Amino acid sequence: MQDPIPFEIKLEHMTLSGLRWGKEHSTEHQPPVLALHGWLDNSASFCRIAPILADRCGLDIWAIDLVGHGLSSHRPEGSFYHIWDNVIDINLLMAAQGWERVDLLGHSMGAGIATLMAGAMPDKVSRLALLEGIGPIVTEVEATPKQLAQSTSAYQLLPYKKATDYDEFESAVMARCNGFAKISYAAALSLTERGLRQSDTHWNWSADPRLKIPSPVRFTEAQVEAFCEQIQAPTCLLTAEAGFLTDRDNTATRSALVANLSHQVLAGNHHFHLEPDTAAVVAEALITFWQAKGLKCE
Repeated sequence: MQDPIPFEIKLEHMTLSGLRWGKEHSTEHQPPVLALHGWLDNSASFCRIAPILADRCGLDIWAIDLVGHGLSSHRPEGSFYHIWDNVIDINLLMAAQGWERVDLLGHSMGAGIATLMAGAMPDKVSRLALLEGIGPIVTEVEATPKQLAQSTSAYQLLPYKKATDYDEFESAVMARCNGFAKISYAAALSLTERGLRQSDTHWNWSADPRLKIPSPVRFTEAQVEAFCEQIQAPTCLLTAEAGFLTDRDNTATRSALVANLSHQVLAGNHHFHLEPDTAAVVAEALITFWQAKGLKCE
């Protein structure tokens, strides 16, 4: 199993970092795969399935640290983190790399970004694989004023909130285990190793604290459905039995609007692609998808 190759790509207004698997598979005929992680995660989110996909299907996988996460740049002072900004970032990255088309592999928030990208720029997305997400979180029209008020209040309070410091690396791993999405020690370790930075006396997260501020504005459900309707790429949606999408009505509604989508429910939690006990099954499901859509996988 191959080790990842770290990369750093300097764009005009930011630097995107990440991990790459399958460099030897790079070809003009097969588009690269951009892997997009979830909220407060980083590119190490794909450390279990990416090497399998690269080896078995000959994929060239670029797992990026989304802006504000991992080792990538933070947005300029005074900025918010709108989910659609990531679509702009991806488009700029593609232009810088000379990529006309890509395959997208997204988890959670990354799946939401991938959905928007595939709907807004269908000519640039060849295949779409979604893990535990289809479209972003929404705010309905009547709740929009409250959403803006909450975001503004949180932004004003941010300077008064002290960042969490850890005296030991192990303490940070345990904190990640018990975060918003509870995960195993092994899964948390992978994310923590990339997402933590060390000073002379302590450890703290490299992610921008502004990521925890609620978005001032979100899409409505009708708007997200409009993106789903515009997706042309063959799409694979994998959800977890103990994940976040199990009881969401809009999962089925959104899925039905995507012209060429297959949906499979697998064992595991929200990070089923990173958990040692379930990652291999997720990888096999993705191999089946890529193979069915034109690739020869071993």
